[in-house]
Amino acid sequence: MSENIYNTRRKKLLEMMDDGIAVIASAVYQHKSNDTEFPFRQNSNFRYLTGLTEADSALVLSKKNGKTKQILFVRPKDPIAEMWAGKRLGPDKAAELTEVDEGYSINDLEEKLEELLPGHENLYVHLSERTDIADMARKISASLFHKKRAQKELPPATIKNVGALVERMRLIKDETEIAQMREAMIVTDKAHRAAMALAKPGVTEQEVNALMMYLFSKGPSQGSAYDNIVAGGNNACILHYIKNDEPLNSGDLLLIDAGSELNGYATDITRTFPVSGTFTGIQKEVYNIILDSQIAAIELSKPGNNSKMLHAKVSEILTQGLIDLKVLSGSVEENIAKDNHRKFFPHGTGHWLGLDVHDQNPYLVEGTNEPTPFEKGVIFTIEPGLYFPKELDNIPEELKGIGIRTEDNILITADGHENLSHMIPKTVEEIEEACKQDVKDFLF
Repeated sequence: MSENIYNTRRKKLLEMMDDGIAVIASAVYQHKSNDTEFPFRQNSNFRYLTGLTEADSALVLSKKNGKTKQILFVRPKDPIAEMWAGKRLGPDKAAELTEVDEGYSINDLEEKLEELLPGHENLYVHLSERTDIADMARKISASLFHKKRAQKELPPATIKNVGALVERMRLIKDETEIAQMREAMIVTDKAHRAAMALAKPGVTEQEVNALMMYLFSKGPSQGSAYDNIVAGGNNACILHYIKNDEPLNSGDLLLIDAGSELNGYATDITRTFPVSGTFTGIQKEVYNIILDSQIAAIELSKPGNNSKMLHAKVSEILTQGLIDLKVLSGSVEENIAKDNHRKFFPHGTGHWLGLDVHDQNPYLVEGTNEPTPFEKGVIFTIEPGLYFPKELDNIPEELKGIGIRTEDNILITADGHENLSHMIPKTVEEIEEACKQDVKDFLF
């Protein structure tokens, strides 16, 4: 991405802010064991505004008396530390690359905040992320306020959530963001096709997962956007199953929820297919009920509509399907009113997608209980499913152990939508054909 994009975003955030100062911190390394850490992942809001992937950094945005300033704090250059853990940009280079006004060492943040906070009416911090930085800024502000007799200017008296502003910005994806997700989808398509080719009775969930992870890492994507779900048979009825360590059995289905990411931008795709390569009669019947509900929801995906409308349509079709399968009795309206369908469809129909696999963009219009309307540039998932655990009583025996979900990533356009994952096999016929492929075709 061009650095100009990040500067434009920061300027937009400053326009959205009232008079005030915002402190937005990067992520830090998370301790794993002894002297090792988990793989580093940057805070999404910080990355969205700076493009930087270094830990232990902070962005300060000031809006005061009609004037604005952008200041970046990063780790200082340190030859010894860099020899062990990799190169650092340092304050000067980081400021140059990001086009901020000033750059300092992160070690100077507390001292600099004491200088910067006075004269601003509001303090913008994350209320749920990097609370250590938020607490530091609040404590400095409180300390300065108690010393107000010695201050020419007062520190901020009001604390506001900067995350809500940034996440509102992130709802609408620009062309550069969309391009990242399109490219990542190419790899996601290949990995799902490879999984369909590899999966056979006796192959393990672990082997399928390892193949997908290899392809995600091979590029041009940069690994998995989240912990893959590779769930054979009854395991598919565990919504966030990530053990991925059991053998695949003849006659079972395999549900895979997995997506690659590129430059932090996620894809999120689910496909369910037969381990033996061919759907049984009841598996096909359940699958097509779910597919019909998803197609109906995708058709509703256009500007002005919203996720609540999609969920209502999916719930209606799935509930009728449950009645047809003799799992439920009575009318669709009665069952939905009593939430009877939720026993078999317990999750929502979809979520926002972007720098986070579950982007924390607003689901409600600010200050109301109205769902956020779709508009050009939003990307979300549509992922209906039905789950019939073996442990359930009072359902037909042939349904037990079936768990099916299908998920696509939908971009809202000016007059409708685009299914970014349309190329990944999804109909019964497409999936059964994909299961016949040779896995060797995907390895090199």
